[in-house]
Amino acid sequence: MLAPTQAAPSDGPRRSPGYQALLVGLLSLNFGIVFFDRNSLNFLMPFVQPDLKLSDGQVGMVAGIFSFAWALAAFGVSRLSDMVGNRKLLLVIATLAFSACSFLTGLAASFAMLIGARILMGIAEGGVMPISHAMVASEVEPKWRGLAQGIAQNFGSNFFGSFVAPVVLVALASQYGWQKAFYIAAVPGMLSAALIWFLLDEPAAPPKVEQQNGSFSGWLAAD
Repeated sequence: MLAPTQAAPSDGPRRSPGYQALLVGLLSLNFGIVFFDRNSLNFLMPFVQPDLKLSDGQVGMVAGIFSFAWALAAFGVSRLSDMVGNRKLLLVIATLAFSACSFLTGLAASFAMLIGARILMGIAEGGVMPISHAMVASEVEPKWRGLAQGIAQNFGSNFFGSFVAPVVLVALASQYGWQKAFYIAAVPGMLSAALIWFLLDEPAAPPKVEQQNGSFSGWLAAD
């Protein structure tokens, strides 16, 4: 049986160390804002539930369907990024989309509007991390990729999503109301999308895997 051949990827850094650090920093910031928006409803639910007259079951349904949409989008959007190849553009679109959904959450006046906004947010946010991982794998030097992946996924999400979000959002909701807290929460994502668009380059295309004899049927024929 003939083994598939693969174009050998370069093991050297594709970008300067400064650019690699910028890339990881912006992706970490962006994913932190994702979790800031993702967790926002959890922290603001004590304000939202009595205002919209939600039952405990409806609160659980909003959280569950949001996570389900996120899980499905992780497959769909990441696959789309592989097919289209323009990962930076898709990441910017996803970031702007989930920021808009934060604004929509603030506009929600009923259970149906709230759950619709959160489904859209789950779809927008689901592909952010897979695309970010692909960009790190493409642009960061191999010896630093594990650290880079950890920073991109964990630092921002825990710092902004779990530390900053509850303090800031609850303070905003207490002072201005939960609707305005969601409006304000949409702003950082727009700023992050602009930074990604203007400061990052489209990552290099991944090496293509080619099979001898053109297809899997060639393997069978070789036997």
